[in-house]
Amino acid sequence: MASPTVSTFVGSVILQPIVVAMSSLVLSSLLSYELAGQLDWRPITVCVTCDILAVGVDHLRDQEVAIGAWGAAVMKRFAPLLQLARIFLALNASLLIIALCRSPPKMTLVTAVFTVPAFLWATPLDFQRIGALKRFIRANDDQDVEYDSPKPNEPFIIKRVPGMKAIFDGIIRGCGMFFVVHSALQLSWQSAHNAPPWTIIETVVWSTVNRTCHCIMTDVRDFDEDIQTGVPTIPVLLESPLKTRIVLTIVQAAVMMAFLRNPFIVASSCFAIALVWILGKDSPKVYFRLSLHSQTIFIVIYAVMFALSLL
Repeated sequence: MASPTVSTFVGSVILQPIVVAMSSLVLSSLLSYELAGQLDWRPITVCVTCDILAVGVDHLRDQEVAIGAWGAAVMKRFAPLLQLARIFLALNASLLIIALCRSPPKMTLVTAVFTVPAFLWATPLDFQRIGALKRFIRANDDQDVEYDSPKPNEPFIIKRVPGMKAIFDGIIRGCGMFFVVHSALQLSWQSAHNAPPWTIIETVVWSTVNRTCHCIMTDVRDFDEDIQTGVPTIPVLLESPLKTRIVLTIVQAAVMMAFLRNPFIVASSCFAIALVWILGKDSPKVYFRLSLHSQTIFIVIYAVMFALSLL
């Protein structure tokens, strides 16, 4: 194990959550504009802070374990950084609470439904302690499930559900973000605001597919490691990165064909398809940020063109 460094810690716990949250900032802003013709700070703040907290808390735990493994001296050296990270996360939690307090109660419920799985993403859950679920687990003890299926008395981990890791992430980002913004604005399901070339349905579908495909791309990058550790990602289930790339290309092409009327979705899908074949296990991880922001880039282009009256 490599010795922990300040740059690695800051990049993992502070910078990476911010980079991920930028995509939520842009998408939630677009949804707010599509629904109401304005940028409402409350759902935007909730989406951004939830992203930062979900990623930041998870990475902070990993860093604490890695730093602690090197002994008390290293832990003492990183103590100020650990404190800084906790303050950073606490500030985001405070912003989240303020935004929720200024929003309808329904928004708090919707936020909880879609964010709790994200916060418990890698947390072992012992359903054996819950009577209703205990009987269900016992009934399935005799079934043979490939790829690291839960065993009796073994805790359940959301991200280890076979083939569902990327799909969960896509649903949380695409559908979850829409419901958070919609519940904050308290609008009817048929918005009176018109924001061509965008429609709500195509934005939600596009967002869900785009994030799911990005997550699968990161699984293609980690294919060899996931095979060894038994993590049941979609590339592992398909038993081939090539098959996975073909499936991703077909899915992105289907989205592009379905929304041909929107040039920004078409351009984003073409860009994503190109990245599917360019990025691989030997590509630097930073290049996968392009995949993460394959949607963000084109929403920003739309915003710039709109601001300059080029549409």
